[in-house]
Amino acid sequence: MIQIFDCEVFAYDWFFVFKDLEIKEYTVVHNDNEAVIEFMKIDPLLGGFNNKHYDQFILKAVLADATPQQIKQVNDYIIEQDGNGWEHPLVRECKTYFEQFDLFDDCQMGLSLKAIEAHLGMDIRETTVDFTIDRPLTEEEIEEVIFYCKHDVDATERLYYLRQNYLDNKLFLGRAKGIDDGRALYMTNAKLTAAYLDAQMKEHNDEREYQYPTNLLRQYIPDDVFVFFDRLHDKTISDYEVFSSKLNFNIGDCQCTIGYGGIHGAIPTYREKSTDNRSIRNRDVASYYPHLMTLDGYCSRNMPNPQVYADMLERRMKAKKSGDKALANALKLVANTTYGVMLNKYNDMYDPLMGRSVCITGQLRLLELANHLVADCPTLKIVQLNTDGIMVSLDNCDLETYDQICQEWQDRTGFELEEDCISEIIQKDVNNYIEIAIDGSTKIKGGQLVRGIAPAGAFNINNNATIVAKALLDYFAKGVSVEETIESCNDLLSFQLIAKASSKYAAAYHIIAGEKVLVQKCNRVYATTEREYGTLVKTHSEKGNDVKIGGLPEHCLIDNNNELSIERVDKKWYIKLAKRYINDFLGIKPPKKNTRKINSLAKQALKLLEV
Repeated sequence: MIQIFDCEVFAYDWFFVFKDLEIKEYTVVHNDNEAVIEFMKIDPLLGGFNNKHYDQFILKAVLADATPQQIKQVNDYIIEQDGNGWEHPLVRECKTYFEQFDLFDDCQMGLSLKAIEAHLGMDIRETTVDFTIDRPLTEEEIEEVIFYCKHDVDATERLYYLRQNYLDNKLFLGRAKGIDDGRALYMTNAKLTAAYLDAQMKEHNDEREYQYPTNLLRQYIPDDVFVFFDRLHDKTISDYEVFSSKLNFNIGDCQCTIGYGGIHGAIPTYREKSTDNRSIRNRDVASYYPHLMTLDGYCSRNMPNPQVYADMLERRMKAKKSGDKALANALKLVANTTYGVMLNKYNDMYDPLMGRSVCITGQLRLLELANHLVADCPTLKIVQLNTDGIMVSLDNCDLETYDQICQEWQDRTGFELEEDCISEIIQKDVNNYIEIAIDGSTKIKGGQLVRGIAPAGAFNINNNATIVAKALLDYFAKGVSVEETIESCNDLLSFQLIAKASSKYAAAYHIIAGEKVLVQKCNRVYATTEREYGTLVKTHSEKGNDVKIGGLPEHCLIDNNNELSIERVDKKWYIKLAKRYINDFLGIKPPKKNTRKINSLAKQALKLLEV
């Protein structure tokens, strides 16, 4: 029985709200330890957001029959003193165990439940009851706190359903290894991956003893690259200096960087269409990092046998081909997590030499391929080079040589290159581009284009100004003006901007008629033409100075409960922003301001005021 839960703590009051996912009923408890103890006898599986770091310890304090004042001490220890909940004496004394899972696991760092609510278009008003009140709450305040606590539980429930596939994958893997459902859900991807592969922690002290693969065509890799990676063996250079360093170089017009996070390269602000005589091709290496582990022997040595990992990859490919999505998706979680956990010293898969070897060899193999293509195909240029793929543009007369080189690379290394034929590429840089395939479908990447839930990696959601991202894509892919896209849209949430002040800041303010008005730390805002409404600022907790919240217009309206009318939104601000992004892609820089003249005029104005 899954119960989504949340809690709130005040000086003399504490609250728990539990919601049964089957019958959709709430259980609300206020200052009643016995009621919570009785509720927990049903042995629920609890789901929350950040409950591993906060709510579970408040719950344990309640189960230990703590007073409201003692519970407040645990709360302050975690929040105010940044303490680990399990280290508080009251929590240490509580031996009660309950099953739980945390939807905050495997989310992008810094993502809050309130921000998720905001991006989902939910009402994000916060309770007006001050958490620093040093007295028992009134009946009216109690009702308000319960209302907002229920709202957060509802938001967590919605997140639960959004992450259903992620949770199902964890359950599938857990059951395959005989791990209890509750335990499997409690584990992070990294922990579950290590358990699935039967890894056991071993000590390794050879992180910097990397050896180059013997089947590299070294003549196609610049000497500077070998000098760069040879620094691993120079023990006079610190680990920090070695692993934080990067090497920049060019392959033709493609500006490239290698380091210890993968290879990245692109021709900046580049746009090209394929023609009858010239082709644009993109080749990605199928499951590159997972196959580097098997083909080059870079599996974690903490596994009982590397064949375990190879068998898992083979099983996933068979499941994918047979249409067994449940198995294929679950094993994809393992395949995509394994590289990262080899560099996580708290994980049973930790084997830094193997992790470094995957990354270094992966870069060298792609760099070799890129330079070989440039050397033997006179008309070819490298458009883009990334962690697991390469995009090129070349005259059709060089296609045969291009195919031969790619085939030789596959035959020698054992990897498989998957090719896409591109109609047009519009790229700002390696991390921001629009790729239009021959069939008209598009692939996008980058903060100015991608909206919604992140398709890969840690869970993240971004629904900021979705209309601007749409205008940008429509302009390049369909030839539609940004004015047409933006002016014709009357969906209010398409224009929302989520303004969030992190925990480094004590408060947020809205400038209205020149005055600072205190507002909550996460707000939904819109650009407006109403000039009395200014922007939002945040006050630094330690320095005490005010800083403008980035990315906001000079004139904003806050609408946390979705009551604003579209007529009050300044669409021209969004049009201007979209055009600026288009110029970024095209490499058109805004005209430089004559700061010397502006400063001179400012000085003259000050002198006039003094007179």
